[in-house]
Amino acid sequence: MKLAYLTYSIILVVLVENCFAQNSLQYPSNIFNSDTCCWRTLSAEGKYREAANLIIHYKRQNTNVNKHSLNWHAGQLFAKAGDTKQAEKYMKKTYSVLYKWFGGSDGAQWYYFAKGTLAFVERRKNRMERIISKWQRKYEQDGNYHELIKLHSNWDKPYAEAYK
Repeated sequence: MKLAYLTYSIILVVLVENCFAQNSLQYPSNIFNSDTCCWRTLSAEGKYREAANLIIHYKRQNTNVNKHSLNWHAGQLFAKAGDTKQAEKYMKKTYSVLYKWFGGSDGAQWYYFAKGTLAFVERRKNRMERIISKWQRKYEQDGNYHELIKLHSNWDKPYAEAYK
């Protein structure tokens, strides 16, 4: 009897979560990205891979969305799930050297932040230290800079712990 109830409970949870995911693909981006919905709710529950996959499906189904932001968040979520290959794939879609060359200080700072975060995920400490050093010499030490410093100071931890 207990096994049947447990099996029924598991099936019910899977069905509800699948329904939730399917419905959330229809939401406008301001609701999909809100703190109380969709991928952010899954992430808060520690379901990083599921949250990243939901973002990817949402991005494919909806054309009028901020793909840059969604790619970044998907990359972060894959990094939190420990999937370096997928994290790299989506994080790399959010920056290019053109940001550094033509984006002014904001574009350059994003470039260094994204590249530095990816260096942490890929476990390339020397690259991360070079990025931090360049940032210190050239740009304002904003919130993203401090996030890189925090990641660097938590080098021995996985991304999910270091990024908290």
